[in-house]
Amino acid sequence: MHPIFVYTLCFLLMGAVGMVLANRKVDAHTARRRWLKFVTYIGIVGSAIAAILLNYFYLLAILITTIGLWEILRNVVSCSNPVIQNSTLGGYLFTTVGFLIFSTTFNPLFLLFIYFQVFIFDGFSQVSGQLFGKHQLLPRISPGKTLEGLIGGTLFCVVAAEIARSWVSLSPTEALFIGLGTAALSFTGDILASAVKRLVQVKDYSNLLPGHGGILDRFDSLIIVGTGYAVLSNLRLLIG
Repeated sequence: MHPIFVYTLCFLLMGAVGMVLANRKVDAHTARRRWLKFVTYIGIVGSAIAAILLNYFYLLAILITTIGLWEILRNVVSCSNPVIQNSTLGGYLFTTVGFLIFSTTFNPLFLLFIYFQVFIFDGFSQVSGQLFGKHQLLPRISPGKTLEGLIGGTLFCVVAAEIARSWVSLSPTEALFIGLGTAALSFTGDILASAVKRLVQVKDYSNLLPGHGGILDRFDSLIIVGTGYAVLSNLRLLIG
């Protein structure tokens, strides 16, 4: 059995404890909504890990980007500003290409290494923000994002990179920088997706995933992370 299953279980249990503590501050309806999101997240994470280990991640990437394109089109069509429409669609198509390159050119162990960090960053950014969040980062774009959530997510992302570095034979220093890079790209993806929603004035891209919204609401970070590493990899090939 691959060690990611043990690590994932440990992190999910930690996240569940954090949820219990954070939910003491909110009403019953909000707590139920958070637990629904958490349970759905477990299914999403398990599906992504299985796709990588079975070497079908490229098919999942195609599914994500295809549904994501539908979500982009259904939301930007209602926007009357052609600049927003064209820039949003163009940006999404660019990231689609990058994410598909990422899913097809990197070996499964590296994909697993990166996805492990992404879902840890996403999960613990939320839990850290719910527990300790006081200072909003970008209230006009994403009111729920806090400095404390970003710090917590980044710390856990780096820990995940260090734990999993043996999968891809990296040194502690290399894992540190990749962990920081993954956290930065994940946060960027989340903010970009939120900015588009503010521009087209929607709360979620769709309602396909209970508690999460749409495919892009859940996979925004992973798409940008994949695009980022695809671009960096191709730059290295061009330079070297």
